[in-house]
Amino acid sequence: MSAGADRPEQRTTCPLDCPDACGVLVDVDERGGFVGLRGDALHPWSKGVLCGKTALYGEVVQAENRLLHPLIRRGESLERASWDEALDRIAAKIAPLGVGETLALSYGGSMGLVQRKYPNRVMNALGATHHDGGICDATADAGYQSVLGRVLGPDLDDVERADLLVLWGSDIARTVQHLQPRVKRLQERGVPVVVIDVWRTDTARDVERRGGRAFVIRPGTDAALALCLARLAFERGSVNRAYIEEHCLSASDFEAHARSAHDVAWTARTTGLAESEIADLARLVLAARHPFVKTGVGWTRRRNGGNSMRAVCALFAVLGHGERVHFESYAHFGLAEDVVHRPDLRPSRAPTESVSQVGLGRILESGRFRAAFVWCHDPAVTIPDSARFRRGFARDDLFTVVHDHFLTETAALADVVLPATMFVEHADLYRSYGHRAVQRSRAIAKPPGEARSNVETFAAIAKRLGLPRVTWDVTAEGLVDELLTASRERFTRAEFESVQRGEPVKLAPRSLDGFGTQSGRIELASDTLAASGSTRFPSYVPDESRDDRGAFQLVCAPSVHTHNATYSHSARHAKKAGKPRAFLNPSDVARLSIAAGDSVRLVNERAAVTLRAEADASMPSGTVRVDGLPRAADVPEGHGINALVSSGVSDLGGGNVLYSTRCDVVVMR
Repeated sequence: MSAGADRPEQRTTCPLDCPDACGVLVDVDERGGFVGLRGDALHPWSKGVLCGKTALYGEVVQAENRLLHPLIRRGESLERASWDEALDRIAAKIAPLGVGETLALSYGGSMGLVQRKYPNRVMNALGATHHDGGICDATADAGYQSVLGRVLGPDLDDVERADLLVLWGSDIARTVQHLQPRVKRLQERGVPVVVIDVWRTDTARDVERRGGRAFVIRPGTDAALALCLARLAFERGSVNRAYIEEHCLSASDFEAHARSAHDVAWTARTTGLAESEIADLARLVLAARHPFVKTGVGWTRRRNGGNSMRAVCALFAVLGHGERVHFESYAHFGLAEDVVHRPDLRPSRAPTESVSQVGLGRILESGRFRAAFVWCHDPAVTIPDSARFRRGFARDDLFTVVHDHFLTETAALADVVLPATMFVEHADLYRSYGHRAVQRSRAIAKPPGEARSNVETFAAIAKRLGLPRVTWDVTAEGLVDELLTASRERFTRAEFESVQRGEPVKLAPRSLDGFGTQSGRIELASDTLAASGSTRFPSYVPDESRDDRGAFQLVCAPSVHTHNATYSHSARHAKKAGKPRAFLNPSDVARLSIAAGDSVRLVNERAAVTLRAEADASMPSGTVRVDGLPRAADVPEGHGINALVSSGVSDLGGGNVLYSTRCDVVVMR
């Protein structure tokens, strides 16, 4: 039944790794069984509207293939077991291990601060080794912070006050969908909107239909374009000298660097843009007095991605718009998250260095660890060089535990699999990394079968292992209270009371000094980076490596229909998405004599992936696009697209180089 006069509306936040973090209302029946969900009109960002993915999340909650009971590996198969049997097996395997011999593998399967991070309290008490989180935003984060400091940026609600919107590597039609109506209103008022990307994305086409401009550049040449625009700004007197004097370090050195190269002719040859296109873009960018710059995350997942982000940040800094560059917003919140995962519980002998998430395949294959716990993560799908990861994760001498909603590709390799609750079935606290709202959620629906939350599961493991009481005498509600109490100074009285009632609350800005860099100012040059082997200035370095050869640049775009593997468990979503495809420019289709219905093999030195080919004029010649993360079951080779991706790291942050991947395209007859 829906909420009525005798049943208050029950609010929560979509838990997916998405900057929109939409507000959700959940309906349950009189027994607490899940009935459905809908948008929450009270939410300050999503305003009652859910994206096409989350609108069908109920089908995932009610999916027939949800895990309901623990599974234990017996021989070659996983078989049903009791929770006691599963916990006994875990304790017997983990108790004898020394500090550092257990690997903690979590990521963004749920963005709730308690359910996602509390298991690390147990891992810390064990002295487990953590990874560095390199597969997603590490490169962009490092590049942004090196110039602009704390990751804050402008309030997304201010986008409609801009006199220019620049979407740099941000396909908002697929990744920040609630920004779209705001962009539409902006364009209806005649405000110019610019898209810069490596293919004519859904966003680019939408913007062009309303009179905006899309500039499609060669992959990995973002820094070249940004530095050219910076040079033009200096040459034409368009930089904001007063702003530079007050806020920027090394401005004269950066000016000399920008002027030393990066002319329009060179930039046209490098980026593939016509000189007239560069002139048009410069005219728009240099004339803006109150622009809004929204960068994405994925465009920096390449070997030169950190310097690309540095160059974009430096460009807008010298124009006087350093505070107008939005990458993420997590520094807005300032919550005391350490109280959840408790790094102070680590034994003195525990390792202090994390391992490379991008390099987990190589690391696991080496036999370094004796056990691994996985939650909020499907690393067999998402880790680069995924075939190597699978081999390492499946080693006989590695004991593995996976806590998940479904028998994922990672869970299918594990020794113990434990059934997890979903976001409507447990308490948590959510904050966005796009907008500025925070929300407390309660457990609303009864979980199916024997599913337990991350908190319940890891507390039970901690108790079996005899870890300190603070690791297991906990509840999710109590941990949310603990986090909010520790963060009390961040909230006004009214904000705190609203959060405690479960309402979505947009927090007022914090009072912050400086930019959060080492100097407190915008750093247009970095001696620290130079000393570590990077470049002192934001620089264009061609994205080339002996590790990647092939005639085609692989473009792994966000999926329109799915969110990683989550929605593959919704029949309607799976039907809309169809079988995975490889999208190529029509000229490449003709040159390779690809006929309708043909499959092609994307192949490089690491792996091969066979997909049905489809012509798509939005793709530049020499590129091949695959949307989302195809399931291994839908690929003849039995692995997904990350099997093609190198485990090498980016120039900054130890990040993923997904978008540096090259491959050949072979027609299958």
